[in-house]
Amino acid sequence: MVESIVLMFENIVLVVFFSHLLVATFLCSLRTGNRLSHRLFAAYLLVVVIDLSNIIFSDFYQTYPDLDMLRYNISLFIGPTLYLYVKAAIYNDFKLKIKHLLHAISYVIACLVMIPNFFSVDNASKQLWYDNFTDVPELTFIHFMTFVQLGLYLLAIYKHLIRYRKVVVENYSDADRLNKRWLTQLIFLFTLIYIIGLGRMFFRFSIYHDYDYERLVQLIMIISMLLSICWILWQALHRPELFTRVSSTTELIDELAASQKHSSVSKVSTVETEKYDAIVPLLRDYMQQSKPFLDPSLSVENLAKQLNLPGSELSLAINRIIGQHFFDFVNSYRINSAAEMLIANEQQQKTVLEILYEVGFNSKSSFNTAFKKHLLMTPSQYRKLHS
Repeated sequence: MVESIVLMFENIVLVVFFSHLLVATFLCSLRTGNRLSHRLFAAYLLVVVIDLSNIIFSDFYQTYPDLDMLRYNISLFIGPTLYLYVKAAIYNDFKLKIKHLLHAISYVIACLVMIPNFFSVDNASKQLWYDNFTDVPELTFIHFMTFVQLGLYLLAIYKHLIRYRKVVVENYSDADRLNKRWLTQLIFLFTLIYIIGLGRMFFRFSIYHDYDYERLVQLIMIISMLLSICWILWQALHRPELFTRVSSTTELIDELAASQKHSSVSKVSTVETEKYDAIVPLLRDYMQQSKPFLDPSLSVENLAKQLNLPGSELSLAINRIIGQHFFDFVNSYRINSAAEMLIANEQQQKTVLEILYEVGFNSKSSFNTAFKKHLLMTPSQYRKLHS
C-alpha cells in the first residue's frame, strides 16, 4: 500500500514537473501579447520546476551538494516572480528595473546563512546535514523564512489586485476589463497551495512530526499544483489576455479626495462641491443627448475629454454627487436604453444579444449581470413582463 502511494506520488510529480516546464517553454516562445508578463510567469513556473527537481533527481545532492543547496533555496524566488508577474499583468506601464533585484535579498541571506557550516565544510560533513535535515537550525530558519516571505508577497498581491479592481470600476465601463472572477480564482489557487504547504511544514518541524502525514500533505499539495496548472491552461485557451491592464499611476477616488483635503486653498471643500454640483447636470444632459455610453470601451478620461473637463474632476463628481462608480454610472444608462429597446414595438424582432451589443455591452454574461443588478430580473423576463 505504501509503495503504491509512493509510486503514485512520484508519477504525479513527473506530470507536474513536465507540465510546468512545457507551459514555461510555450510562454517564452510567444511573440505577441504582454510578453513581459508571459516571461515572468514562465520564470515562476521554472522556479517551481527547479524546486520539484529534488524529488525526481533524488540522488543529486550526494554528487553535487553545493548545487543542491542552491536549488533548495530557489523556493525563495516563488513569491517574487509571482508578485512581479501580477504587476506586469495588471499595469500597462510596468517595466523591470534594477531596483527589482532587491527581491533576491532573501535568497542571498539564505545562501549567506549556509556558508559557515555548509558551503565551507567538506562533503562528508555536508552529508551529515542531509541525514539530520529537520534538526539543522539553518535549514529550519530558511524554511520558515520562505513561508513568511511568501505570505507577505501574497498579501502584497492581494493589495494590488484590490487596487486594480477599484481603478477599473472608477475609470472604465468595459465589464470584460474587470475580470473579477479570474483575479479572485487565480490568487485563491496560490493561497490554497500555500496553506497546504503550511500543513506540510507543521508535520515536518513540529513536535508532532510524522513522516507519513507529511508525505500525505505533500501529495495533496502536488495534486493541487497539477490541478492549478490545468486550470490556468483552460483559462488561457478561453482568454488569450487574462488581464486588460491599467496604468499604475491612475489615482483612486480616495487618493484624489485625500490630496484635496491637504490642499492649501481655504474652504476648498465648499468650492469643490459647488464645482461638482455644476458638472452633474452638464454630464447627465450629455449622456442623454450624445449617448457616449454606446461605446463599449468608454473610460472616464475619454468622457472627460468630450466634456472638456479634467478626468479627476469628472470622476469625483460621479462618485461624490451622484454616489456611483463610473462603471455602474455608465451601465445604468446602457441598461435603461436596453430596457426601452426590449419593450419597443419596432425592436421586437431584435434578439437580446443584438440589443446588448447596440447599447454598449460586449458580452452576454456581463449584460445579464448588470441588468439583474439594476432591474432585479433577466432581460427575457423583463421583455415578457412588458409584452
